[in-house]
Amino acid sequence: LASHRSEAGDGMNFKIGVFQAAAAHFLEPPEGVSKEGWVSPVARDSCACKNKWAAIRKKHKIILDIKAQSGFSWDNEFGAGIDSTSEAVWAAYVRRHPDAAPFRNKGWPHFDEVNALL
Repeated sequence: LASHRSEAGDGMNFKIGVFQAAAAHFLEPPEGVSKEGWVSPVARDSCACKNKWAAIRKKHKIILDIKAQSGFSWDNEFGAGIDSTSEAVWAAYVRRHPDAAPFRNKGWPHFDEVNALL
């Protein structure tokens, strides 16, 4: 997707052709692996690639919101880093933003890459 960034526009909404190319890319063996006898571990179509991109964008937005909150920190390995001193504030935040719950003490190692793309 990074090589097609200019095609996405300001909202990073790619056209279906980009997702079709991404799906085709997943069918190719990794560099250095022979095509002979290689079977893609997961068959993906353009719809699956588009849905995955939507999920990635949603996750990115959730993390940006966590990072913008006063009282929370963010670490790509440990997430919001909630401890006993911030537990009550986190619980109130998660009641308003339930999708943030998985990031209590678990980060997302792809944040920096996706953030650069978006």
